[in-house]
Amino acid sequence: MRFNITDNIVTRALSKICDMVCLNVLWLICSIPIVTIGASTAALYSIMLKFVRNEEGYIFRGFFKAFKENFKQSTIIWLILLVLGIIWGIDFRLLGYFPGTIQFVLRVIFTLIGFVMLSILIYVFPLTARYVNPVKATFKNALILTVAKLPYTLLMVVILVAAVILSLWNISTLLMALPMWMIFGVSLIVWVNSYLLRRVFVIFEGEEENNTKEEGEK
Repeated sequence: MRFNITDNIVTRALSKICDMVCLNVLWLICSIPIVTIGASTAALYSIMLKFVRNEEGYIFRGFFKAFKENFKQSTIIWLILLVLGIIWGIDFRLLGYFPGTIQFVLRVIFTLIGFVMLSILIYVFPLTARYVNPVKATFKNALILTVAKLPYTLLMVVILVAAVILSLWNISTLLMALPMWMIFGVSLIVWVNSYLLRRVFVIFEGEEENNTKEEGEK
């Protein structure tokens, strides 16, 4: 029996790691204009959702194909969330001017609103990558998933928030985290989320097959 090195588990693992690094770099490059972060994230999810099912094809070609296909809708979604996030951030800082009890109640309310917004942010781009829906329907589905799949929502939010907080903990952690984020950080989080999203998207499995994007290379 011949030993095929291409079937070696270590070789396959290294190949996947290399793909994840390439995807992370592609995401960073395509996100530099800022307004394209949405399209870049949708493209990353488009590849990664196939990646976790071992269906990935050509990484570079698939990424740019998904980037182009999702550009308009993802950009609109991103700009809406960006504006809402800025408004939320300004209002949250202004809460310091309110007296004790009122400030506490408002902070709890704004924290809940922030959680919902972050949850929607986590869901909208993989939904855009996988399903063909208008912007309004994509937001609606993201909100449905936030509530219907709350345990998964909490887990994905905790993973993202914990990664950001640990990275910004102090100067030392920031200096260590920056290279990690630039090399594989974003793609790693998206990879973990994609595994969870495989179970989350079961809620939409009854939809017609022609509403599902199939972007894999044959």
